[in-house]
Amino acid sequence: MSPSLVDRVTSLKPSATVEMTERVRAARASGRRILALSSGDPTIDTDPRIINAAERAMRAGATHYGPAAGLPGLREAIAVREQTRSCATYDPVDIIVTPGGKFALLTALMAMVEAGDEVLVPEPGWVSYGPCVRLCGGTPIPLALLDQLDMELLERKISPRTKAIIVNSPVNPTGRVLTREEIAGLVDFATRHDIWIIFDQVYCDLLYEGSFPSPQALPGGRERTFVVDSFSKTFGMTGWRLGALMMPSGLSKAVLKFMQHSVYCVPDFVQLAGIEALSLFDEVVPQYRALFRRRLETAVESLSKIPGITTRMPSATFYLFPAIAADDVATAKRWLDEIDVSSLPGSFFGPPGARHLRLSLTCPDADLEEALERIGRIGLAA
Repeated sequence: MSPSLVDRVTSLKPSATVEMTERVRAARASGRRILALSSGDPTIDTDPRIINAAERAMRAGATHYGPAAGLPGLREAIAVREQTRSCATYDPVDIIVTPGGKFALLTALMAMVEAGDEVLVPEPGWVSYGPCVRLCGGTPIPLALLDQLDMELLERKISPRTKAIIVNSPVNPTGRVLTREEIAGLVDFATRHDIWIIFDQVYCDLLYEGSFPSPQALPGGRERTFVVDSFSKTFGMTGWRLGALMMPSGLSKAVLKFMQHSVYCVPDFVQLAGIEALSLFDEVVPQYRALFRRRLETAVESLSKIPGITTRMPSATFYLFPAIAADDVATAKRWLDEIDVSSLPGSFFGPPGARHLRLSLTCPDADLEEALERIGRIGLAA
């Protein structure tokens, strides 16, 4: 007999998105040419100036331990960017630099969730929300959030054990942006029930139209909202693992202990590359935004001609979440097996996503056009 591992690890399902990425990688290694509409990794080459900044930093000796909270220069740049974006004012001391947005989420949860606590988790939603709650000893409570933030449903889901609610806008997988009324209702709900808000805004720079409401910008929202952000989607820096957690004033010293006792710090040369990225924002991000918008428009036009598929242009992100008149798991399997096109079943993101597919338009334009042609030829699962 050997010791057993704990349930919070053994009972977790693997990440559906990571699993699909590995399946695509294995299929390509075997010689198949897979057209990937499943990966959330944008096919944007990191700007050479960002790479050069990292190289200069490494050659200058920035290869040792740095401040656990992050370099002051990067935290200041993030605070300036956030004020421009949401008008929320942050002291850099209230910002912690993290190895990616996922770790920012986990850091926030570790600071507020104890064994037996509940966290309201949106569905369809990013596949790691629930597992991160469970890794902290909490219980994720699913919250149906396909088309709207239903305040009556929120009131039914709340309990004395509820500690926080996770809200993602723009939404992965749908591309929807929560309205100002929904965000205001969220802040009011959290205030009345005295719970935290974890606001995941990693896709907010890929907004195509309208405004971007956020709880940290509203009266009463700043002091109970932990904001999760990332450089990955905005700058094509997924492999750099660079994110940030912005939090209410006075909490960072305690929250930072989790960083100190886990990953310690993000490498300085990565952070200096992040400073360079933010300095290039106004030049490069509009180009990326235009690229993804054009791909989305192309895909919406093409898919709308296929019987059984209903889709519309999202307000943000590079995702489409079409409703399909067929089983989503069977359709995704058929596309992968028969036409070498990978996608993700909507049900992987929670039961409300059933009979939908998440299509990530991050592949090169030529691959996208070929994938759409193949999908048009085969249609849905029988």
